[in-house]
Amino acid sequence: MSRLSLLVVLSAAFVATTATPAVDLGGGCTITSFNQVDSVVKSCSNIVISGLTVPAGKTLELNLKDNAKLTFQGTTKFEHHVWKGPLVIISGNKITVTGASGSKLDGQGPAYWDGKGEKTTKPKFFKIKAKGGSVFKNLQLLNCPVQCVSIDSCSDLTLSNFNIDNSAGKKLGHNTDGFDISSSKNLIIDNAHVTNQDDCIAVNKGSNMIFRNIHCSGGHGLSISVGQSKTGSFEDNTIKNVTFIDSYVTDSDNGIHVKTHSDAGKGSLTDITYQNIEMSGIRKFGINIEQDYENGKPTGKPKNNIPITKFTAKGIRGHMTGSNSMAVKILCAQGGCSNWVWSGVSLSDAAKKSSCTASPVKAC
Repeated sequence: MSRLSLLVVLSAAFVATTATPAVDLGGGCTITSFNQVDSVVKSCSNIVISGLTVPAGKTLELNLKDNAKLTFQGTTKFEHHVWKGPLVIISGNKITVTGASGSKLDGQGPAYWDGKGEKTTKPKFFKIKAKGGSVFKNLQLLNCPVQCVSIDSCSDLTLSNFNIDNSAGKKLGHNTDGFDISSSKNLIIDNAHVTNQDDCIAVNKGSNMIFRNIHCSGGHGLSISVGQSKTGSFEDNTIKNVTFIDSYVTDSDNGIHVKTHSDAGKGSLTDITYQNIEMSGIRKFGINIEQDYENGKPTGKPKNNIPITKFTAKGIRGHMTGSNSMAVKILCAQGGCSNWVWSGVSLSDAAKKSSCTASPVKAC
């Protein structure tokens, strides 16, 4: 699917994103107690979850019928338990999942936060496995223990009007990624607000994605990280045709972060666009592109096992803050980066001079 086709889908999906109050459907299709979940999901195609408390150590698993509709009402809470989760899994084909006005899902993050992130056991929050033109809209996630939304093995999926609020974890929250995307294609995320302590969006594998009107605060910015599968195939280490557009990053470590893993097999990162991105209060890097990650850390020794080609940075503007800030850092291996477009990049107030190694554009 081309970028133009995805934008047409986006326009159609956005028309239907206005929140409307849910009503009690009767007929046994409203879930207020956890012991109702299995029977309601099996028998109903129009489901309301209203004021539900999910018992400790249990996953709210919702494998919906084709074309089913699910609405969250009130507050859905998850009792504290030390385990890996996830707290919620929603799957299905051509499904619609909506948050009614004022609804929220509360992951009880303060009960878990210790400043150590994944180094101690905590449950991931909200996992989506949907396809076929499915839509998730008007959802508010509060206080994720660790990673907030995982989009895994999805296709033809639109998320709109999401609010991920981990602002209370400013001191002790860690690894609270907003959206983690893997093994997915034909994805749109539009009009999302993320306040967290790690990547706002992290793309790990997949193709044909648009992220539009994303508002990020407090974390690590708009990220791509490819090559985390050390023994995977070429496809496992490939990302293609991804666009971030008309978005904002504030009070964060990074604005844009793109990294390939030098300890992975061969792969490809191509057709990547960052356009019309505004930043403020960026503490480390406005734009950081590097081909040197091993075991989750930069080594300073780039490799070209995963070339970065057809990369566009256009209309990137804003300002840095702090004594360690740098507007641009590019660390490419020789021959590892090619066919880039770089225009209208203006990032002011950096404390350190930009650094460019084997860059195919004049970015420094």
